[in-house]
Amino acid sequence: MSVTILPYIKETKTASVSSSTAAGKSSAATAGSQTEFREILEAEKRAREAMAVDAMIEESKSGGVSGDAIQKLLGFRPQAVAGSDISSTASAGSVSGPTASKDSASSACAASGTANSSDTASSSSAAGTTDTGTSTTASSKTVRGCPAELEDDFKEAAATYGVDVNLLKAVAKAESGFNASATSSAGAMGVMQLMPSTAKSLGISDAYNAHDNIMGGARVLSQNLDRYDGDISLALAGYNAGCGNVDKYGGIPPFKETQNYVKKVLNYYNGL
Repeated sequence: MSVTILPYIKETKTASVSSSTAAGKSSAATAGSQTEFREILEAEKRAREAMAVDAMIEESKSGGVSGDAIQKLLGFRPQAVAGSDISSTASAGSVSGPTASKDSASSACAASGTANSSDTASSSSAAGTTDTGTSTTASSKTVRGCPAELEDDFKEAAATYGVDVNLLKAVAKAESGFNASATSSAGAMGVMQLMPSTAKSLGISDAYNAHDNIMGGARVLSQNLDRYDGDISLALAGYNAGCGNVDKYGGIPPFKETQNYVKKVLNYYNGL
């Protein structure tokens, strides 16, 4: 197994936490140190998780563990596992289109699925939806707030992957407010808030590149829509919480954040 800790060191924040308790140190400074320490631990945890996933992928290549075993452990099948139709080193522009199989797409479904939206969503139901919030028709309204410089990227992604451009914009607005530099506390990146493992599985080397990020998010949504037969609510739930959770609960997972997220995106999508 060739996975080492070196490539992951840069994922962990470096900081020094003083053990000094000298008199006169303010409580605000102490609180700041505690916050910084928690951030360091969280970053280290994410790095270790990434190492574990990549280690299992390396083992699968040598026959040490099967792709099915990895899928059972992680709740999704990383596309870098042997037998996948997409190489983890592929360029963002070379990934296959919206006709890719559901099995080969399950890695991306798993977690762009970050449950990382921090805003509080409206609890009202989106107009023109079913009881589960599903809408199978394209919105005739426009999502407000999209920067002019991203319009062509959204149009290209929508045309490439067969996803309504307003749905893509609604997700981007809910995820990052169209901020290409956004990073969530969970480590999700860019306009569509792709997790590092998701970006890697899609062959995206720079998740802060707005064009590549939007293309990646569109691909994930397209795969989710295909997986759930066009059910937008379930596709959005999979984008936020991972398809494993959607499958596990047979619908939108009972996570308040995911339920609010789906309603929020649908509200944006329907122009509410």
